Amino acid sequence: MPFTTTVSPTPVASSELIFPPALYTACPSTSDSCVDCYKLPSNFIWGVAGSAFQIEGGLDFEGRGPGTLDVIGALPNTEDAANAETADMNYLLYKQDISRLAAIGIPYYSFSISWTRILPFGNESTPVNQPGLSHYDDLINTCIEHGVTPIVTLQHADPPLNLSLADPAYPDAFLYYAKQVMSHYGDRVQHWVTQNEPNIAFGIYTGTPYSAATNIMMGHAKVYHWYKEVLKGTGSITLKFANNLALPLDSTNPDDIRAASRYQDYILGIMGNAIFLGEQYPAELLNTTDLNLTALTPDQLSCLNGTADFWSFDPYTAQYATSPPGGIDACAANSSDPLWPVCVVNTNVQQDGWLMGQASYAYAYLAPQYVRQQFTYVWNTFRPSGILVAEFGFNPWMEWSKPVVYQLYDLERTLYYQEFLRETLKAIYEDGVNVIGALGWSVLDNDEFSSYYQQYGMQHVNRTNGEFTRSFKRSMFDYVDFFHKFISA
Repeated sequence: MPFTTTVSPTPVASSELIFPPALYTACPSTSDSCVDCYKLPSNFIWGVAGSAFQIEGGLDFEGRGPGTLDVIGALPNTEDAANAETADMNYLLYKQDISRLAAIGIPYYSFSISWTRILPFGNESTPVNQPGLSHYDDLINTCIEHGVTPIVTLQHADPPLNLSLADPAYPDAFLYYAKQVMSHYGDRVQHWVTQNEPNIAFGIYTGTPYSAATNIMMGHAKVYHWYKEVLKGTGSITLKFANNLALPLDSTNPDDIRAASRYQDYILGIMGNAIFLGEQYPAELLNTTDLNLTALTPDQLSCLNGTADFWSFDPYTAQYATSPPGGIDACAANSSDPLWPVCVVNTNVQQDGWLMGQASYAYAYLAPQYVRQQFTYVWNTFRPSGILVAEFGFNPWMEWSKPVVYQLYDLERTLYYQEFLRETLKAIYEDGVNVIGALGWSVLDNDEFSSYYQQYGMQHVNRTNGEFTRSFKRSMFDYVDFFHKFISA
């Protein structure tokens, strides 16, 4: 007998909607130069984000096939690792989660669809799984019924287990999957993301060779062209990049300047050049020994160019870059060098010995002084029509180890969001960057790819009471309150 995906939501108690103490008072409206008096446009896209593997649970529910990430999340797994079989049980509790977002005033919800819930084995030879289609059908309808606009990602790091990103069959398989999803939900979904952070899918930790970059981009481009030219879709479509901006450790040192530029070529230029500029892979990549990255052909460049309606990325933080011992060129010529192929040393320690900002429990730093540089680098380099912050967030140091009442009063996370957003306002008004939206990561404390200890959520999840009870953290209230104060009427 199939599992039900319809669990009636519990009404959000009014006692949960009591605002914590205010942190600041906006300056008088007569002070035109005050950043607190800048306003975001009324059509600014703001909300929260999550992904299927990280929150759904139910890896074997209702016909789902095996995904790539199941090797680190399915049972039996490594001792003390997160159990993706349960995660946040959003697969059963999605109605509750959406009603909670509506209750606190979140207007946009970005989530991903599990490829193997739709096509259990990922390609044209597998039957379409109707329970999977019905599940996301109801999830999308529930969003709309609650006044929450869905933003849908087709692939968030979880392609089918039997389909490598380097497989020549990948582009057509991805297109076939996208056709099932977009034709089914396209009448209600107007915001589409093809792939999540494909620009960091390479290297020794993933096993995906850099030669797969063309394969991945062609999969994206095929979906874009089909949606626009065949389905005649009227919504927006993009893909989203990871990027923790690299700045030269010593801005007067040419080697450090090159190191920062090379790092950005490897992170953003690798896909941004072709998709946004119609240009070749960066020379820094093509000239790296043994990278096996073949230059794009004129036909490929033509197909890829212009296949994103706006820029979308996850600029959690910044970092410094410096040249490695022996220099970049020696490293780039030696594939056995531990820093190969990027051949850059990254650090969050400034030249004066200080950290660049408050450290989190992973890579994010509370360092708002670099937010505008994130935006202006992209704006000036890739010249997009607009920029969406698809993820940004902060996981306070060992938050998971604190009593729950302390976890809920997550002041560092609030400070991260508010300072990031204040700098975003400056980027819009003082730098002329068209920032069109920002989506906080994440909607819930989730399975951060085999870890429950990396907590980014603006809601706590109780995984020990048998009910997976959600509780708003302070940051959720402050996040919503910020936008209510700064969105134009």
